Amino acid sequence: MSYSRYLFSIMKLVSFIVMLGVLVQVSAQDSSVEQSLDVDEAVRIALDNNLSLQRSALDLSGKQRTADRSWNTLIPSLSASAQVSHPTSITGAIPADVWTPGFQVSASLTLSAATIEQIKKARADYEAGTLTFEQARQELELQVRKLFYQLILLDANRALAARSLESAQARYEQSAALARAGQASHLDELSARVDRENQKPTLRNAETVYENTVDSFKALLGIPRERSITLSGTLDYAGDPNRITQAARSESLESAVLLKSIETLEIQRRAAWNGAYIPSLRLSWNSTTIYSNDTWNDNAGSFSVSLGINIDNFLPWSTAKTQIDDLNDRMSAAQMQLAESQQNQESRIAQYRRTIEKSIETIEALKLNVELALTTYELYEDAYRKGAADYQRLRDAGDSLLQAQNQVQQEQYNLIAAVLDMEKELNVPLGTVK
Repeated sequence: MSYSRYLFSIMKLVSFIVMLGVLVQVSAQDSSVEQSLDVDEAVRIALDNNLSLQRSALDLSGKQRTADRSWNTLIPSLSASAQVSHPTSITGAIPADVWTPGFQVSASLTLSAATIEQIKKARADYEAGTLTFEQARQELELQVRKLFYQLILLDANRALAARSLESAQARYEQSAALARAGQASHLDELSARVDRENQKPTLRNAETVYENTVDSFKALLGIPRERSITLSGTLDYAGDPNRITQAARSESLESAVLLKSIETLEIQRRAAWNGAYIPSLRLSWNSTTIYSNDTWNDNAGSFSVSLGINIDNFLPWSTAKTQIDDLNDRMSAAQMQLAESQQNQESRIAQYRRTIEKSIETIEALKLNVELALTTYELYEDAYRKGAADYQRLRDAGDSLLQAQNQVQQEQYNLIAAVLDMEKELNVPLGTVK
């Protein structure tokens, strides 16, 4: 190898290593880029990336394929085979090189009333799968929206815990300084220290709950755990209570799935009955051709039409009768389950309505606490500027204001969660009842 070609190879290798390093760096940057999400964007990402929903979509695709091809049961089955034969004889009088080639073609078609019902069942299975997929999509969206607002609340709880620890630290430092100056007892200093230490596990717990929920949220959205996200949204709900509690309802997906299940069972029952008690028509044709005496001869060919039924099916203990009875029982059970589901739905709607009304009233009351805490804080702030109050009292008033605001946020989340649950029960698009 010449020196120039060797140098060129080295340069190509170096370029490849540099490009690989750039790709790795870009990949690392992509995973570390902070992503800002609002609730609708989070739902869109989850619907695109969630692996569980993708499995449901794959299952639905298989059912659609089965339904689209179910008509092939009406196509005659066709088979062909080739053969070569050699005659045998005990006396050995047949030449050893006598081989007779040939081939056989056959076709058959069985027509029965049950065949049509099986085609209908394949279509009903696909329609049921569509409802089940929509149910899974709705449940995923509900989880995403609830977790989104829960994370906003948990972030506020984390900030409040951090502020409480800061206030406890400030109180301890003030108590320690007063104790050193002889203006406070050692017991006061120790109590302040214990209060500070008790705030640390509270903060740690708030941070742990928040981080664990973030991981669950990322898994639900199907995004890498190492990717940083920020949420764009608030817990403020400006909906009209009358619209929430009196929203028009449509049939729930749970009820629709059960109705489709009953329809499928009815099709199965008809298929079983038709297959057992209605004769089936069978058409068959076959032809065998062999090569003999330098010519192809159609030795045997036939076409037959037959009509048959299994007499055993008319016995009361037959397998067919047992299958039909089992399907009748399953239909009765499914109808009971549908009635029970509708009763439970009515109960849940009533409960969510009461919860929504209670949350709205509670929020109004808690806002008065915020107003009181804010007024107190403003008074201490004015007194602090005039030198009539120390900083610790002002900080305590600020903590009380934050706690009052956090209580409002807690109830606002309860309201949002109840509204989302209500929307799911009413089977309206989530996040639309305002």
